[in-house]
Amino acid sequence: MKGVKLGQFMQGDTVIHRLDPRTKIIGCLALTFTVLLKADAFIVLIDAALLVLGFQLAQVPLNRMLRRLRGLWLLLGLSFVLQAVITDGQALLAVHGVTVTREGVIQGGLTVFRLAALLLSSCLLTMTTSPIQLASGLEKLLSPLSRIGIPVHKFAMLISISLRFIPVMSEEAEIVARAQRSRGAPLHSSRLLIRIKSVAAVLLPLLAASLQRAGDLAVAMESRCYWGGAHLSRVQRLRYGHKDCVMFGILGLLILLSACR
Repeated sequence: MKGVKLGQFMQGDTVIHRLDPRTKIIGCLALTFTVLLKADAFIVLIDAALLVLGFQLAQVPLNRMLRRLRGLWLLLGLSFVLQAVITDGQALLAVHGVTVTREGVIQGGLTVFRLAALLLSSCLLTMTTSPIQLASGLEKLLSPLSRIGIPVHKFAMLISISLRFIPVMSEEAEIVARAQRSRGAPLHSSRLLIRIKSVAAVLLPLLAASLQRAGDLAVAMESRCYWGGAHLSRVQRLRYGHKDCVMFGILGLLILLSACR
């Protein structure tokens, strides 16, 4: 895990890595659906248990993943505080006219778990599925749309490239920020307005580097005769196995429980 960015693909031979990419995509969508469907503590706990089991089977340390989410702790904490304050219910604490309710604390905790589950499920998908497999799975799942003229292959390739370059851009943003701090940029100033203005010193070089990388990628794809059409054959065909059937059974039970509660 050292040096691995959040969402970056990790090579492995675990049970999760060997699952069909379509199974993992459907699983991520199912977890997202059940989390967003309703704020039910029982369903959220089941989703959390499935995510913990998935990270254990994928041999990805969950504690290190949570530490890498420290940039989002402020957002999660703010969501919790707002829910605790604006939700009506039994008062637990009142300070200067601001009342914290019991129902608000419960709702805030569920909101934090739901947001974390959404992010961790997508991270588990991208960290255990290579960009090529992800593109193949998306193209296969969306293949019925090609009958009505939608360029499914181009859409799948666009999504896979976008996911592939998220950790790369994150790493490059850190490099640019360190370079700007070494030149005296006040990125950690105590004044918020100064920090906001100094962000331009990071965004502009990052945007220029992203455009340069996009141009290099386009030239590389053209030099390899990529023309954007669907391929007639593949080196590896996607096939469902017994592990995929078990996973579909678990996801079906989860969706059924979410719909019935």
